[in-house]
Amino acid sequence: MTTSVLSSEKNNLNSLVHQYQLPIFFVLVLGLTWPFMIWDALASQGILPFRLPIPVALLQAYMPTVAAVIVTGLTLGRPGIRALFKKLLIARVGLRWYAFAIFGIAGICIAAILLANRFGPMPAVPIVSDMFPSSRPVEWLLGVTVLFLIAGILNGEELAWRGFALPRLQAKYSALTASVILSVPFTLFHLPLFFDPQMGMGSFPSFAIRAVALMIMFTWLFNHTRGSVLLAYILHASFNTWTRVLSIDTAGNPFQDWMMTLVMVLIATILVVVTGWRNLSGTKTRIQE
Repeated sequence: MTTSVLSSEKNNLNSLVHQYQLPIFFVLVLGLTWPFMIWDALASQGILPFRLPIPVALLQAYMPTVAAVIVTGLTLGRPGIRALFKKLLIARVGLRWYAFAIFGIAGICIAAILLANRFGPMPAVPIVSDMFPSSRPVEWLLGVTVLFLIAGILNGEELAWRGFALPRLQAKYSALTASVILSVPFTLFHLPLFFDPQMGMGSFPSFAIRAVALMIMFTWLFNHTRGSVLLAYILHASFNTWTRVLSIDTAGNPFQDWMMTLVMVLIATILVVVTGWRNLSGTKTRIQE
């Protein structure tokens, strides 16, 4: 096979990937992550002999980023990959956005717990879980901080969802539509976890609805922070942290699970009404690529 033929085939492949980069990216994310997650789910049921060791689980967590790098490299080359990672360096965005990214989910969790305690059929639960039994504020704060850092390290998704997919979706659709579309692969990505009883995922319909609301919040934050993937990582780590530190029991308390979803949907609806569905931004702009 001649060099010209090889070059032509490579160009055709790059052209195909460029034309269908989002569908290819979404399929690649699932293809790279589901084998790991399905193995772990089957092992949790005793069907397979062992669960994934921590290094392998950490590798799986970064497969969405690998998918983003692969498709970016095929479409934009090395400059595109460098630009993708530079989104992690957008840090000067204002303290109020850091405050929301770190503490906003905590407020949502507390509201859901209070509503479930007030109107739910189950006995009232404390707001703070017993994950860190120490009553000393310094030790409790240290435990939460360590959990937050671990949640951040184990999250390899945001360069994929916000760094790669969201700007491309917003180039074609409104911010609201882009958020709804992105909630589909995000939900499918987590689907194998529902077959692992140790994950405590709760109701799949509730999770799917909550995913739409969460994607709207992420888009709202993303468009107000000049496309900062760093802030998206912080918000993602915050969600994974506060839902454990606070007494959110999506699997054992179905009413609380739906209250969490209700609160998130209400907040997402407010954001859409206040900032507008086209851009989800008070500045009337949305980050595109």
